[in-house]
Amino acid sequence: MRHPFRRFAVTSFAAIVAVLLTGCSAPAAITNGTATANRLSHIHALSIEPASQNLSVATHEGIFQIAIAANGTTGIVGPLGGLDFDPMGFTVRDGIAYASGHPGPTTPATFGSPNLGLIVSTDGAQTWVNVSLTGETDFHSLAVLPPAENSSEVRIFGVDPSTSGIQRSLDGGKTWTSGADLVARDLAATPGGLYATTEDGLAVSTDNAGSFTVDPAAPALLLVSADPITGGLAGVDVAGSLWATDPGGQWMQGAAVSGTPEAITVADGRLFVADDRGITFTDDLGATWAEISSMSN
Repeated sequence: MRHPFRRFAVTSFAAIVAVLLTGCSAPAAITNGTATANRLSHIHALSIEPASQNLSVATHEGIFQIAIAANGTTGIVGPLGGLDFDPMGFTVRDGIAYASGHPGPTTPATFGSPNLGLIVSTDGAQTWVNVSLTGETDFHSLAVLPPAENSSEVRIFGVDPSTSGIQRSLDGGKTWTSGADLVARDLAATPGGLYATTEDGLAVSTDNAGSFTVDPAAPALLLVSADPITGGLAGVDVAGSLWATDPGGQWMQGAAVSGTPEAITVADGRLFVADDRGITFTDDLGATWAEISSMSN
């Protein structure tokens, strides 16, 4: 596990959320190449596959993949499958990708319109299957927990901005019910429960989103991510500071991101951030950063 971070200035949770939820701008075209020769913009989510070290980047014009090397990247490819849908919500768990959002200009009509509902890919985001809520729902954040006892179906949770409650499916996405009445920006799931960033602080549920309790010891996070290797949490607060839990579960503060953070993900203590710099990662929790994709032309 690598070491945590430092500090920054304070801003409003609601103001940052408003910025992040305003319209999508089109990114520049991406082709194979080095990190600094490529540009990704308007990123909704990041997800790292620990085994392959491939970073999936969910953007306004599809999903891209970056092969991460020791000191940077070996190239950016995408949009995967040639698909230009807008994955507002996206996560990968155990090699399966889950997404939601809107169709793009050339997205096949079978994906659904105006919203995608829940779609799932088992081949690295090359092809997708409609699971439920096709045409109806646009989840802006998704989190997945393994099956509960006496079940073989994963548990899926989503933030639908058209409702005030966390939406939940305990049967792999086939059917959905409303959980607790909670306005959340971002979700993350660990074996210990479901975490949601809210204006009141980091809220925790241990009953499949039936109820949430704000953790008074946690920072006021805007974005949160669960480490699939260590089981810990990492995040960015409303002031722009990085945070991570140590092996004992205590929160530790670190360096600041640049501008408004768009997305984060963490695996084995390596933290990836999409912010005004582009996409960067840190192995020493903010003391040094490696650039993957630059926001400069």
